[in-house]
Amino acid sequence: MEKIDKAVYFNKLLSAYKPLLSSTQREILEAYYCFDLSLSEIATERNISRAAVDDALQKGCSKLEELEKEMHLVENKEEILKITAKLKKNASNNEEIKELEDIERRLN
Repeated sequence: MEKIDKAVYFNKLLSAYKPLLSSTQREILEAYYCFDLSLSEIATERNISRAAVDDALQKGCSKLEELEKEMHLVENKEEILKITAKLKKNASNNEEIKELEDIERRLN
C-alpha cells in the first residue's frame, strides 16, 4: 500500500475507532497520519524514544485493523455511500435526493 493510501486508510479507521484506542496510541496515530509528523518529530515532541513511538504506532494500527476486521464500520460506511450515490443518480424527485444527501451527511 502506498504511503498516501495508507494514510487515508488509517485516517478512516481513526475516524471510526479513535475512542477505542489508548490516549497514547490515539495521539501518536493522529500526529503521524493526520498531521504527517515523522517518528522523530513525534518522539521529540513527546520526549520519548523513536522506538517507543514506532511501537505505539504499530500497536495502534494493529488494533485499528482488528477492530475493522470485527466490526466493519468503515467498509459498511463506504458501501452505503456507494449505494446512496447510485440511488441519487436514479432518484425521480428532489425529496428523494434530499433524503439520500441527509444519509450521506450523517455518515460523514
